[in-house]
Amino acid sequence: MKKIFVPLAVMAVMALAFTGCAGEEDDIFDKTAAERLNESSAKYSARLEAQPNGWAMQYYPTYYDESPYGSGYLILMRFNKDYSVDVSMDNRFSNNFYAEATSGWEVIKDNGPVLTFNTYNSCMHAFSDPEDIPWTEDNEQSEGCGGDYEFIIVDAPEDASYMMLKGKKRNTYNLLTPIEEGVDYKEYLADVKAFHNSIFPEAELASNLMFFGDSLYRMDGSNDGLPNVYPYEADAVANEFFNPFLITKRGNDYYLRFRDKFEKSFMKGTLQELRYDSIQDVFVGTDDPEWRITGYPKGQFFEERLLSSGQWQLNANSNMSDKVKDQIATVTASFKKKNVTFRGLRLVRVVNKEGKANLNWQVQYQERGKAQTWASYRYTMERTDDVVTFQFVEPENDAANNLLSLFDGTDDLLKRMLALQFTVSKVENNFVVRVLRLTSTSDPDIWFEVTTPATNTNVTGV
Repeated sequence: MKKIFVPLAVMAVMALAFTGCAGEEDDIFDKTAAERLNESSAKYSARLEAQPNGWAMQYYPTYYDESPYGSGYLILMRFNKDYSVDVSMDNRFSNNFYAEATSGWEVIKDNGPVLTFNTYNSCMHAFSDPEDIPWTEDNEQSEGCGGDYEFIIVDAPEDASYMMLKGKKRNTYNLLTPIEEGVDYKEYLADVKAFHNSIFPEAELASNLMFFGDSLYRMDGSNDGLPNVYPYEADAVANEFFNPFLITKRGNDYYLRFRDKFEKSFMKGTLQELRYDSIQDVFVGTDDPEWRITGYPKGQFFEERLLSSGQWQLNANSNMSDKVKDQIATVTASFKKKNVTFRGLRLVRVVNKEGKANLNWQVQYQERGKAQTWASYRYTMERTDDVVTFQFVEPENDAANNLLSLFDGTDDLLKRMLALQFTVSKVENNFVVRVLRLTSTSDPDIWFEVTTPATNTNVTGV
């Protein structure tokens, strides 16, 4: 029988190795599964409590593509050490008023740590209550909005700099970011809401533009936070992609973060969050400045609005320079002397019976006891980027021609002050186009603001 001799040195090394393994096994299995889960719950509870003024939760009830189910909602919550949680919001589910509620919370053991709002909270549970939503056309009875009130804790770094939760039922990802100490919840929500509405007004008419490096996209319908994003020159329906977003505030900066990352083959990375640059008046990607969201080109929208049978209005209540104001005052006084009321002007594109389109500045006036009337004057317009050039052509008919000689200042207003080259620019910010400013390129003291109605209107003239 052949014998195998093992050197003593080798045996010693093997013994040490087995001893080390045994020690590691004791470290791993010296606690029960229940004990480890309890420690995990305590750890994540402590991290939720670690932010003394709580968190801003970017909450998405579902992955649906329509409002209100797919829209995002900003919810503020403070987790207290007595396992009460203060929740606040200001959105459609609180009738667009500030609301707050307090309930219980707990991190429970359920194949991993799960945050649950374990007693009724009128703010948090508004999205999961199986009741009909009264302000929609659908019947949601027995389903409601379909949101979660229990969330799997996916990521919670030790420094409590953020927390990522995943809806237990709907699987939507919901980011929590800290709220600075001293920030009042009601004021915070009002601030963010006002900023959102100033950038994406409810009655806004134009697309915003999204730049992914050299690639350009449109971003339609942003007011409800559920925009349709599609290639710039593509069909909006055939290429629709709805990606909701929410705006939060950290320090003095506003951040726009989409629920879903944009991941395209032409991108160098992914786009999900952008910071508002108040100097440039654009949103800039936090990871790459080539990712931007901007307003629609003002001159282009000014022209497109006319081509789509829209109109631009100028009246006595419009903002204007002193030079223009004095000219309007002269016209108004002249009309008044003859018992006629000057109502204002509008720029429209009129298609006649023969199908020919003309661009007209129209003067609105009303004789006492009669209906209001429009006198039309034909112009040409050329546009290069944000610069438009008007030239007076002729009155549309004899009645309009007579108006020029009957009322002082009218001829000068129409043939001199409006027949100029103008730069079209923003009034409120780069994202708002319903009000635009026209400033003469030859005389900066000649400027006025024009407004377009939310819906196109059929126009006529005399």
